[in-house]
Amino acid sequence: MLKEWHNKAVDYLKRLNGRVATLMSKKATQASGRAPTSLANRILILQIVWAVVFGMLVIGSLWWGSSKVIEGSFQRQGEGWIKKLDELATPLYASQDKEYFAETVDYLRNFPEISSVQYFDQSGTVPIAEYYRDTQNPPQSFQYSEQDIAGLQVTDGAIKPQLFNSSENGSVFHISAPIWIKSVVSDGMFDFSLDEPAEEIIEVIGILRVGLDYSRYQQELETNVLRGSALIILLLAVAAYIGRQLIRWALRPLLQLEEPLNKLAQGETDVEVQSSGDREIAKIGMVLNTTISALRERDETLRRMANHDPLTGLINRNYFSEQVEIELKRIGRDGGSSALFFIDLDRFKFINDTYGHAAGDRLLIAVSNLLKQRMREGDLIGRFGGDEFTALVHRVDRQQAGEVATDLLKLMQEFQFHEADEPLRIYFSIGIAVFDNALQTSHDIFLRADAAVHEAKNRGRNRFHFYEGAEDNVVAAKDHGWHERITKMLEQQSLLLYYQPVMGLSQRAERFCEVLLRMPDGKHDVLLPAAFFPAAERFGLMAEVDRQVIRKAATWLASLSERDVVLSINLSLQSFDEGECLEEYLAQIIEGFCLDSRQFIFELDESVAVRNSEKVRPVMEQISRLGCRFAVDNFGAGYASFEYLKHCPVDYLNIDRSLIEKLMQEPVNQITVRAIVEAAQLLGKQTIAKFVQDELTIQQLKKFGVDYAQGNFLCEAVPTAEKESPKLTLVK
Repeated sequence: MLKEWHNKAVDYLKRLNGRVATLMSKKATQASGRAPTSLANRILILQIVWAVVFGMLVIGSLWWGSSKVIEGSFQRQGEGWIKKLDELATPLYASQDKEYFAETVDYLRNFPEISSVQYFDQSGTVPIAEYYRDTQNPPQSFQYSEQDIAGLQVTDGAIKPQLFNSSENGSVFHISAPIWIKSVVSDGMFDFSLDEPAEEIIEVIGILRVGLDYSRYQQELETNVLRGSALIILLLAVAAYIGRQLIRWALRPLLQLEEPLNKLAQGETDVEVQSSGDREIAKIGMVLNTTISALRERDETLRRMANHDPLTGLINRNYFSEQVEIELKRIGRDGGSSALFFIDLDRFKFINDTYGHAAGDRLLIAVSNLLKQRMREGDLIGRFGGDEFTALVHRVDRQQAGEVATDLLKLMQEFQFHEADEPLRIYFSIGIAVFDNALQTSHDIFLRADAAVHEAKNRGRNRFHFYEGAEDNVVAAKDHGWHERITKMLEQQSLLLYYQPVMGLSQRAERFCEVLLRMPDGKHDVLLPAAFFPAAERFGLMAEVDRQVIRKAATWLASLSERDVVLSINLSLQSFDEGECLEEYLAQIIEGFCLDSRQFIFELDESVAVRNSEKVRPVMEQISRLGCRFAVDNFGAGYASFEYLKHCPVDYLNIDRSLIEKLMQEPVNQITVRAIVEAAQLLGKQTIAKFVQDELTIQQLKKFGVDYAQGNFLCEAVPTAEKESPKLTLVK
């Protein structure tokens, strides 16, 4: 019976586990095609599954334990009935009186748990008397096995042997025991001693079999177990509901992280995570807030760097153009008009040339701070580039824009810039383009304001000028046209190179010539650099011009049969902005065309070299390590800084034309040239006199010790259509 109940409990648990596994498999299959389940639900499901398994184990254990208690109780009860019925059996066996057994039956009917009583003879095969509680359906006749009979007939022990078994349906418990009679062996009455144990003879006269029916108790047990199981299930359901609420309450701070995390994933950093709940969740919130703050600071820094000028802190050109586009859309929606101011400093080049690049930077910072402090609230100030500023003045007409411009001019007239203990007056010119048409583009407005500021400068500077339409379109179209022409020339690589030989005046002279640049103009004419260089510098195209000149010159050098020709090429300041990129480009050119690096001499204007020494000198040193050489052009025009030459890798000094053109007429020029030559010789550098115009000048230069002479008097510049080297001779 116990084993049967245990098997039932095991089978039930297996079926329960199978259902749980099937349920979890279905959940997993459904989850693969949809969003993940809630963490609270997952924890709750795990808790319920564990509670069910644990509950079933408790119920099974309770069932098993109760069954064991009932079985033990009935076994003890059966032993008691065996003793009782054994006492009633002796008269039955002695008298064989059935009526006496009838009295015993009447007594047994008072006990419903006794299902049957059978008295067998000594052999255990022939029933002497039988009692069945259910007389209508008596059980089949029972037969002991030989082994059972042999066990029950053992009499050598102090305790009667007992045999326990149960019926097939498991609800009736049977206990069998032998019926003994004992007798004492007599040795005579006179020699009988009470002190000595008497020898007893035990004889089995029959076998008693009692059946106890505990189905009623089993039913009560099953009923109680089912009631307990239902109560446990109800408690589990209540606990599951309460547990779900508690879990959701405990995970509420974690669930509150979902919305800010979604915003953060979409790129929004203007969010804040609540740092509440349990310690672990609060720490997660603190870490997320720290991360969001770092991302917000990073984005703000990147936005500031992308939208602002690093020197002045004003918004840069790109961001300013975006704001103009936004203002155009607003005007198209709401109407009205606004104005774009193009502000150009009038004396910036003088400050840069006289006091240096650092002074120019300080001036730009001072002017930008002044504009930021005095512009109207809501108006925008930006740095367009160089010494040019732009201002977007919102919601003004022509008259109001003129009033703002007048205030700015008055402000600058009161402003003094101090450099080297000298007070300097700085003014600017303002070009104004009032716009009220949303169909315009920001590019058109910039061109109009730029044209207006050029007109303001043409009319005497330190003033403002409104864009007047057709008359100012000429200036704007001309500037825009130069940009298109230069860009097209670079794309088509149609720059023209001319070469002018440089004649040697001493025995140590090399054979080299200067590369001169020309721009094609139509089918037959060419333009000199002075015509298009200002526009190329303004639009930031000079670095690309320099690269194209270097490549074309290298191509021509590689085509020559003679490999001792040296070319002198001018470089702009914009090329030095590239830093190591320029060095790498030159290295590729020299290696690609199999040239000697000493075949290149690069010229840099003296004012540019001195004014931008901190930026120029490192690049010159890098290029010099390749083997290329440098020449300072227009030396003596205003700086003649020999101190600079001590620390700069310069090999040649090109004496400024203003000193050479009037060398024979101006004694001061002769003294200056002689001093330059002597200083150059002390520093180990060679000198070149440009724009030589007559033979007397050549002879005088030779007396001074000048190494080279150049000019149309000696040899005009020629294009290099033919692949031959120029005829370079020594002037005698």
